[in-house]
Amino acid sequence: MDARAPEPGSVGDRWEVLIDFDGTLAESNVAIDLISEFVPDGLQVARRVDEELRAGRITLREAWAEEAGLLRSADLSAMVGYVREKVRLRAGSVELLALLQQYAVPTAVVSGGLGFYIAPLLEREHLELPVLSDEHRERADGRLEVVHPHGHPSCRLCGICKALAVRSAAERGRRTVFLGDGSTDRYAAEVADIVFARRRLQEICRSRGIRFYPFEDFFPVTEQLRRWLGGGEPPPPVRAAGRGESECPVSVELSRGPAARR
Repeated sequence: MDARAPEPGSVGDRWEVLIDFDGTLAESNVAIDLISEFVPDGLQVARRVDEELRAGRITLREAWAEEAGLLRSADLSAMVGYVREKVRLRAGSVELLALLQQYAVPTAVVSGGLGFYIAPLLEREHLELPVLSDEHRERADGRLEVVHPHGHPSCRLCGICKALAVRSAAERGRRTVFLGDGSTDRYAAEVADIVFARRRLQEICRSRGIRFYPFEDFFPVTEQLRRWLGGGEPPPPVRAAGRGESECPVSVELSRGPAARR
């Protein structure tokens, strides 16, 4: 690989990459790992909550509040230790992040998970990435309560508003790339210019008519981005973002007029 970095301002600052954490940058859904490990019958509860979410009986925010509420603040140190020892990054993550660093592409983690387990994994891997995530505080009963520093100012569907994070990147004049895997990523996929999807997000994109690039490990993602960033292949045109019929207010707003674009 050519290790020479491009000149500042030449390529990278016209792009921005946002990466989901659970099930995307991390191989597994770390939140479910912790619930399964530290909560009696936690996996069964998580499956029930997921079924209710898929059926539309609860929102993403409500689902996460119920699941996180199973975890105890007394177990925080043990949970951090578990993450440091057990959780692995997805294959190809080192190469992907090295490419983005080579081209000076702004890159951030956007996650509906909790910062207390994201930060230790990034620190273990010596990765200095901005993180937008939910956080926690202790309830009176010693359980965890989720707080949403990056939520939408009025919408309560999601904990973190990933669509707002994508729109903010677009408003900085950048082509937006989103990588995700699940239900919490659907609205970001509706508004991003380029979507890399795995697992449930692929199903959502197909049902919504959203163009996406499939992946399991990050190696094909890296090669595709290398072709675009290096000039070997023109990137797809910036698309009209947003869905008028979406539940997401950011998506609906963007569908009504041109976004701030390059």
